[in-house]
Amino acid sequence: MNKLLLTAYGFSTPKIINVAQKMIQENKITKACIISTSWPKEKHPQMQQIKRDLLSMNIQQVDFLDVEFEDANKLFDYDLIFLNGGYPFYLLHYIKKSGVDQILKRINQNGGLIFALSAGSIILGPSIALMQYLYPEDNQFNDSNLDGLNLTDIHVYPHFKEMLTRDPTIKDKINKYENETGINITRLNNDQALAVNNDTQTFLD
Repeated sequence: MNKLLLTAYGFSTPKIINVAQKMIQENKITKACIISTSWPKEKHPQMQQIKRDLLSMNIQQVDFLDVEFEDANKLFDYDLIFLNGGYPFYLLHYIKKSGVDQILKRINQNGGLIFALSAGSIILGPSIALMQYLYPEDNQFNDSNLDGLNLTDIHVYPHFKEMLTRDPTIKDKINKYENETGINITRLNNDQALAVNNDTQTFLD
């Protein structure tokens, strides 16, 4: 079983909300956990909004877990995991160090739902090599293993339109990476998401 929702900015449009709510209802979700390991941590307004959004979808309990400091095995107590955004290198480093990578794979294999935002959506894919290509300075741990969790074959670059306003060359850089590697990058704007249900991938915009 493979049930994922990859977002750039969480539940940012009615269409994304509707799809998320349908996934939650169909899978009879009652308890959700937000992995808040990467910056921003749980006190960040965006994370608090995600919690409110999940509660509004009739989930009875929504908790935070920072696996950098807390026991990752607590994740087995939940039927929906929400993987926070922030810095991909930081997040992936502690996801692997804590053993959460293997836990999420087991949850995924057992039919559990995994939703993700920004960096969370990136690390669920095959690799964060694009991030190393674009932002090597962010690899603060100098990690050489850039493999993601590989729960999907989709390589996500979130906030694409927003990042163009900050760096107009980002389009050419990603195009160059695709040409050099043969890897297709899915550019997600803040109002877009990808729903994955086994072999079916649905683009939400």
